Amino acid sequence: MGGKVSLILVMSFSVLFALVGRNILSNSVTITENYSEYYSSTRASSIAISGANIAINKLYLNKNWMAGISNLSFADGKIDVDIDTVGWNSRKIVSTGNYNGKTKTVEVILEPENFSIFGNFYNVMGGVWWATGDTLEGRFHANDWINCYGDPIFLGPATTSRGVKKYDKYSHPEFHGGTKVTEPIPLEFDTSVIRIAAYTNGKVFSDTTNKGKLTTVDLNFLASGEVQYRIKIGTGAYTAYRTVPLNTLAPNGVIYVERGNINLQGVIDGRATLVASQKGNSSAGQVFINNSIEYKDNPLTDPNSDDMLGIVAENKVTVTYDNSRGDINIHASIFSQKDGLVVDKYDQYTNAHKMNLIGGIIGQKVQPTAKYQLVGGKYIPIKGYSYIHKFDSRFTKVTPPYFPSTKFFRVVSWYED
Repeated sequence: MGGKVSLILVMSFSVLFALVGRNILSNSVTITENYSEYYSSTRASSIAISGANIAINKLYLNKNWMAGISNLSFADGKIDVDIDTVGWNSRKIVSTGNYNGKTKTVEVILEPENFSIFGNFYNVMGGVWWATGDTLEGRFHANDWINCYGDPIFLGPATTSRGVKKYDKYSHPEFHGGTKVTEPIPLEFDTSVIRIAAYTNGKVFSDTTNKGKLTTVDLNFLASGEVQYRIKIGTGAYTAYRTVPLNTLAPNGVIYVERGNINLQGVIDGRATLVASQKGNSSAGQVFINNSIEYKDNPLTDPNSDDMLGIVAENKVTVTYDNSRGDINIHASIFSQKDGLVVDKYDQYTNAHKMNLIGGIIGQKVQPTAKYQLVGGKYIPIKGYSYIHKFDSRFTKVTPPYFPSTKFFRVVSWYED
């Protein structure tokens, strides 16, 4: 009896182990297949990501690169990249990675990095110093040293191609967003883009005599959404003032003065970019700010404000001398291609005042705005204008119409299937 029981138990265990072994083998094969499929899928995804990064790097080196990539061998797989223009000047990259029969795709949208994202951007610091009383907000960049005289305050991240230089032992700049040494960013842009926009659906002021004379335009923005303007050709007399709605004068917001200058002041209700071009005339390409230029709705107190201004001068932007003016408010992103923001006769003012800027300054160089005196171990402004800056954070997402862009793109969308 005991022998039969033992035989039955042995046979039962044999059958059981056979069944379990088959399941184990089956599961092992399935796991191996799943792992192989997962590995191939992951590898194809990594190849597609690599293709996207290769394309982004090619665009970094050459903004006009549109060739794409076809059947490139990479990491035992293949890369294909298509690139197209989206909207006015953005790019769409579609990178496909193939590995062992698996295909994965990455789609990337890039747009030109606009200069308006900077609170301050300068090519050259030279012999000018940020000083006590100067408070700067937003992203700061200098393709040079950051010169500090006394106790200037940098509230946002600061990058420099050379480092920070202190004037003396009494200088203690504050960098609330830290500092970092980076590669230079070229101060250049394609002027044809904004010129075409002006001729297409904006407003162009130019010499009506066709004799190459300087064109001067006075612009006084009104809180009603209108613009009061007059024109002078060469040394002639001004025309009478005309008053028209901003969106009628320049439907796309671009007001372009060809070979001329702009005198500016007022309260702007709407969006505009003002351009003064040189076109071979060294006296042209200037914007003169005679009094405050402000938004009707201040974005610092009204997040729903849609008022926005860009000022683009191929030469320079100047705050004109007026000893009776007092503080001045400037709401705009300013691009001064060959100079900077100049405060005329800053050392001839009777007192020190505040220049309250909401937006940014992008220029070839920094210009002095005030005269200082050492009092009790600290430098304090005694004449001219201290630079009080608030960055308009809207410029990180939207820009004044057709405002100049850097030579680089930035990624705004990244999708992996």
